[in-house]
Amino acid sequence: MEKQGGASKLHGETSRISPITTLWSKVWTTEMNKLSQSVSTRFFLTFFLIWIAAGTKLAAQEPRFESEIKAYEAKAVDDPPVPGSTFFVGSSTWRLWGPTLEEDFGKFSPVNRGFGGATIPDVLRVMDRIILPHRPARIVFSCGGNDLAGGDTPETVARNFRTFLARVWKANPLTEVYFVSNRHSPAREKFRKQSDQLNRLVKELAGKAEGLYYIDVVPLTDGKDRDQLFMADRLHLSREGQQRWIPVITAALEEQDRVRTKPDLADLYRKRVAAGVLNESEAALPSPQRLNIVFIGNSITAGAGLQDRQTEAPPVLATAYLKQQAGIDQVAFSNQGVSGYTTVDFLPETAKAFGKVVQAADAFKNDPTGRLIFSIVLGTNDSAIQGPNGSPVSPESYRGNLKTIADRLLTDYPGCRLIIHHPIWYSPTTYNRSKYLQEGLDRLQSYFPQIDALVAAYGTTHPGQVYVGDTQGFNYFKTHYLTDFQHENGQQGTFFLHPNKKGSATLGLFWAEAIRKAVQPGN
Repeated sequence: MEKQGGASKLHGETSRISPITTLWSKVWTTEMNKLSQSVSTRFFLTFFLIWIAAGTKLAAQEPRFESEIKAYEAKAVDDPPVPGSTFFVGSSTWRLWGPTLEEDFGKFSPVNRGFGGATIPDVLRVMDRIILPHRPARIVFSCGGNDLAGGDTPETVARNFRTFLARVWKANPLTEVYFVSNRHSPAREKFRKQSDQLNRLVKELAGKAEGLYYIDVVPLTDGKDRDQLFMADRLHLSREGQQRWIPVITAALEEQDRVRTKPDLADLYRKRVAAGVLNESEAALPSPQRLNIVFIGNSITAGAGLQDRQTEAPPVLATAYLKQQAGIDQVAFSNQGVSGYTTVDFLPETAKAFGKVVQAADAFKNDPTGRLIFSIVLGTNDSAIQGPNGSPVSPESYRGNLKTIADRLLTDYPGCRLIIHHPIWYSPTTYNRSKYLQEGLDRLQSYFPQIDALVAAYGTTHPGQVYVGDTQGFNYFKTHYLTDFQHENGQQGTFFLHPNKKGSATLGLFWAEAIRKAVQPGN
């Protein structure tokens, strides 16, 4: 819960002394005189006091809201946020919204990152852990009320918010930030003037700093019916109050979707420096980039089962993300995914598929300014119990095959970069013309350390050229298989192997973000 009224606020760390510690301290104080004559007892009490002090010191070192932050980190492993999502960041305005937030703003790929009682310094302290690593396209920000209630001036809160903006835009200059105005909660009526002043400061900033948008929600809960728009604590929105907000926030996001164009980065930085958000050293323009990508893979890369592979296959969506969300000037690609193929089929000596990969790569030779990228996702068919060529492929043979492919590409195309992604999850009921099942799924996961070890070895022989690609897709599809996979009928009932249109778009984003990290190291 957020703090009310003039409750004191602690930025950063806070002292947390447990009731048990307090009780024992009182007992010790009461009984100390009675027991002080005994040497052995004095020794025991001295030891016990040291133990209490040490425990108190450890408790004092635990950061605020650490359990909530760790919960978000754990959730991001089992259910990774999709790159380009909309993050709802701030205090218990979002936390108390709960799971319905994902339904209310479903069209924007919402991710809830609110934690109760947070101030902007609290958000600053954890944003490198729960926000920036996932590279959101939008951030809907609702925070600052706790800061004012704790005694901060509107100017201090606005300054902290500018720090938040600077860190967001240094990580990704294309992220849009939507500041939701501080509402007038009945429980905080005495902070109305400070809240209005903060809102004015941020609204003025939004008029200067491109990429920042101000959403005014004050009038929505400031009428005669305001009591029914808040919970019993008269601080947090009731469901009816939330429903007042939904269309206004939705309209603001939809408006930017409608008018958005690829910004001029030089103009973007200039305005942000003039607004006092960035300084000159933080606004250095990145070097222009042109990418030529050859996607190597199987039916998942090819887009099997999709209505229109030319517009819906993962490579199509990956390249669109790289142009729109990564600020890369130009991206061209060739989709060399072939249904049913394994690493055996792509071995150079077989010429079954490798020859076409070479043709695709050679076609980009006429673009000497473009960086050549090979995006490789193989292993699903290798892991099958029977059916695909060479299956089942042992983990050691899988690594050997990948190395043979990679060695040839690195030799034939000096200066290229290879991104080798982890294959994605499939259901243990998967059995079409080929047989996979749980044995295959277990074998698929045994390939992951082989990929990681192979890439690590190339770090010595070919530094800066070979990267581990996406590692999050496996868990994402394991969690979202019902909504993101095609429902297919096989010899053991319904199985899930190929992404549907939604899943294909999501997979493309995971691949694209891995490629971006390889070509924009440090960001």
